[in-house]
Amino acid sequence: MRRSFIVLGVILLLQLLVASGLAQPDKLAGRWEGNVQAPQGERPAVVVFKKEGDTYTGTISGMRGDAELSLKEVKVDGDKVTAQSQIEIPQGSLTIKYNFVLQGETLKGKGEVDFGGQTRSFDFDLKRVGEKAAPGTAPSSQAQPSTPPQTQPQMRSQVPQPQQKQSPDYFAGQWTFKWLGRESPLGPGGSREGVTTFTKTADGKGLESRTEGKSEEGAYQESAVIGFDEQAKSLTFSEQRGKGVKIQSKGDWSSPISIRFTVEPFKVQGKTYQLRRTISIVAAHSFTVTEELSEDGGLFVRLGHAIFTKVTPSPARN
Repeated sequence: MRRSFIVLGVILLLQLLVASGLAQPDKLAGRWEGNVQAPQGERPAVVVFKKEGDTYTGTISGMRGDAELSLKEVKVDGDKVTAQSQIEIPQGSLTIKYNFVLQGETLKGKGEVDFGGQTRSFDFDLKRVGEKAAPGTAPSSQAQPSTPPQTQPQMRSQVPQPQQKQSPDYFAGQWTFKWLGRESPLGPGGSREGVTTFTKTADGKGLESRTEGKSEEGAYQESAVIGFDEQAKSLTFSEQRGKGVKIQSKGDWSSPISIRFTVEPFKVQGKTYQLRRTISIVAAHSFTVTEELSEDGGLFVRLGHAIFTKVTPSPARN
């Protein structure tokens, strides 16, 4: 009988130990708050991890204002955490890859995205908010934010947002750019970089632009005269490209986040070319340009992609 009680006691003790182990909170699951340092500046960031069985899921915000992105392929290896999320832009889908290091109640790391052949990075510095969530449970809705609720609206208002008003004022000023693409009648292939300056016309309804760039073949210049129709929300471009090709185009700016151009065909050495161009408004001081080219009625193929970053406000006219 005594031996039976001993065996029963051991079994109960083992069950308590197992139950205690299962109840231990997961080191990653829960809510993490802090900030992300992006090319557009510092902004608030929130990451939430959930665990169901052996699988983690989650969300992340701070990459595009307050919008939440789903975290996929979340993996934990010791103190290292990796994950991915997707962002949809007019040109397609972009994958952001995250690498975090988990140290107690802090989670730090980096997000990286390949954007037009160039890598943009985002540095995260996060701290756990509230209690850890046990495996198989969602983070507690009672967790208190790391900042008082009354301060959160002010933080959100500081988050850079894409330009909402369609106006030449958006472009006016000086921008640096990096371009990557292939050779064509419009310019050399490979990488290019330089500065484009947009100056408002005397009537304030249009712009004049001048580009001073460098390619693998040397320095080059481009220029354009740009008109804007406020009522139609459209732009007209009259351009002088790097190899002396003149191009006329019209851009539909009815969407505040993208401008899609219809470009008149042009001829070079007996061949007819058709260009397609999309300008995507990423933020108040960042936009991208994507171009595709068709030769003699053939399929459109990717010509190149550029990222523009604003340096100065609009220069004053003489």
